[in-house]
Amino acid sequence: MPTKSGKYWVTWANAHAKNSNKVDELEASFKVNVKAFVKVLTDAGAAVDISTTKRSDKRAYLFHWSWKISQSKCKPSDAKKMIGVDIQWDHGDIAKSKAGALEMVQGFGLAIPPRSINPPSLTSNHISGKAIDMTIKWNGTIKVKKKDGTEVQVTYSPNVNTNTTLHAVGDSYGVKKLKTDAPHWSFNGR
Repeated sequence: MPTKSGKYWVTWANAHAKNSNKVDELEASFKVNVKAFVKVLTDAGAAVDISTTKRSDKRAYLFHWSWKISQSKCKPSDAKKMIGVDIQWDHGDIAKSKAGALEMVQGFGLAIPPRSINPPSLTSNHISGKAIDMTIKWNGTIKVKKKDGTEVQVTYSPNVNTNTTLHAVGDSYGVKKLKTDAPHWSFNGR
């Protein structure tokens, strides 16, 4: 018997479909790039808080559909089924379905507009270990070395999606910014 969407699924995912926040669990070549990028940031005085590295495909599924339903980007009946996740997205009432999905979005701490205009991907680079979600903060302007050794001044912006100087530093290490999702960086910018 399927269980309706809501807080239950956050607890279920935390037990059965965990996220990792360990850089060492990333795909080998991306891990090397991330470690180098994070090191130059922390050496320059930035604080880097890593929230997600590797993600279960089941967790990605729950993220995707809860976000889309809660944000009115699809009908609950549009959600596809996934083997091993016996969830009922459609509660028979659109308001109740959206409320259940929103409980999940909030419980998972998913970024919604304006921080992210993208639904979490069903085929996320996190699943293959080629993406990282991290919050990078510092005060004022810091000097950060690109991979080629050149030093650039990077001024802090509360909107990381518009900080093109920081993006260029990450890009030099092969850690590319998805400019529509505040915490997300990956091997290909998606």
